[in-house]
Amino acid sequence: MKKKLKVLVVEDEVLIAQWLKMELELFGYEVSSVVGSGEESVIKARENKPDIILMDIYLSGDIDGITAAQKIIEHKKIPIIFMTGYSDPKILRKIHEINPIANLYKPISAIDVKNVIESVLK
Repeated sequence: MKKKLKVLVVEDEVLIAQWLKMELELFGYEVSSVVGSGEESVIKARENKPDIILMDIYLSGDIDGITAAQKIIEHKKIPIIFMTGYSDPKILRKIHEINPIANLYKPISAIDVKNVIESVLK
C-alpha cells in the first residue's frame, strides 16, 4: 500500500484552513495538522514530521510564516509552499531566501495546490 503524503496546513483564517484540509483529503493526502500560528507550526512540524507544508505568511501569534519556516528548516528540510495575498517586494525577497518550492497567491485554487504538490513528488 502506498504511503499517503502528509501535509501540515498553516493558515489562521479558519474557513480557508478547513477548506484546504477538505480539498487535500479529497485528493488523497493526509493532513497531519491544521494550525493558525507560527509557533504552533514549528511544534507540529517537529511532532508530526510532515512531507510538505502549506504556509500562510501572516499568521496569528508572535512569529509570521516566514520566520516559522526558517525555524522549521533549521531543524529539518521540509518542502514549503507559501500562500500569500501580498506581493510586496520586501516580503518576496525574504520568501526567496528560504527557497520555497512555490509561492501561491491568494485567492488560491485547490487544483493549483494539487499541481504544485504533484510537481514536488516527481
